[in-house]
Amino acid sequence: MCADRILQVVVHDLQQARAALAEAAGFGREIQLRSAPDAAAYAGVGYLQALGAATGHELLIDCGDDPGLVMAALRTGCRKVAFSGRGELAAKLADMAARHGATLRHETAPPDALLLPAGADPGPALQARLARSAAYRAQR
Repeated sequence: MCADRILQVVVHDLQQARAALAEAAGFGREIQLRSAPDAAAYAGVGYLQALGAATGHELLIDCGDDPGLVMAALRTGCRKVAFSGRGELAAKLADMAARHGATLRHETAPPDALLLPAGADPGPALQARLARSAAYRAQR
């Protein structure tokens, strides 16, 4: 992980999201919460948007390769979406996102994110990842 990049952390529920934010704050680091891969398809954009709102930290919502889910997320008011579909679709969706005041991240490979298992305490994994990135920064 590059020293200047914000760590993305995949969370599944409110308790896990709050714990991850608190752990990162303890390290004095900002993190980006994101949904699990393709979570918009099974959890729904409404739930994911509400999860972010409840933490005061909007989630990056993973819509997989489904442009319909990206459009649903934008209509719901989501401002950060990830899409893994074809490039020409991604360009059109990015334009649509911009018109909604949102950003679309086109992901052509799995993201470099800390994938927490559902129900897992984020503390140990997040501590290890943040400590590694701090050590990396100290070496530069």
